[in-house]
Amino acid sequence: MHVIYLAGGIASGKSTISRTLQECGAVRIDLDDLSREALAADSPILPQIMAEFGDDILNPAGSVKRELLAQRAFSSTERAVTLEEIELPLIDKLLRERVAELAAQEEAERAADPAVAEKVVVVEVPLLDRMRGSFDLADEIIGVVCPLNARRARAGQRGMDPRDFNRRVDQQPSEAYIRAHCSHVFNNIRTADVMAQEVRDWWAERVAQGWENVPKRGARGSQA
Repeated sequence: MHVIYLAGGIASGKSTISRTLQECGAVRIDLDDLSREALAADSPILPQIMAEFGDDILNPAGSVKRELLAQRAFSSTERAVTLEEIELPLIDKLLRERVAELAAQEEAERAADPAVAEKVVVVEVPLLDRMRGSFDLADEIIGVVCPLNARRARAGQRGMDPRDFNRRVDQQPSEAYIRAHCSHVFNNIRTADVMAQEVRDWWAERVAQGWENVPKRGARGSQA
């Protein structure tokens, strides 16, 4: 099995690229989905979340009010770090479990048919610098960058408040950090169809290479 981390900031185009990779045959894991699972009604971290962000942070069903949590967590870097310290260990656990499940599926499929294709798993990673502790899971790290003004416009089209966008950007790794840690970077400044074809071309090239592992760059390095 070959695991790819796909890194990029908010509104940079990660989901668009990962969906194209999924169309090519990849299994897609979105860390935002794992975050939702981590904040579900039966989550073991809810007492810590309430202690830090208020008892009113839960909705009647018992899960976290994600918009309210985001407002409070992203009000300052300190509060964002507090949330990450609570949430990221569980997200890491859930990610490892999901990858292990897929590896077990592949092993079973290979036992039944040795010619079955290798699974390729793409993990969408919005905060690459916070995932350094799980770099061991990734066989390859790729990224996507996009001009800030274009990202701001896209976020606005989704209904995000410009101030919220700016706060989130300030707390995410820089483009320099992403470039320093990725073996390949997509520059998302083209039209959607051209970008999708570039992704498909990259996929075809990697398939032709047999998904040979690419050394992860900067795993212990840059904090840019």
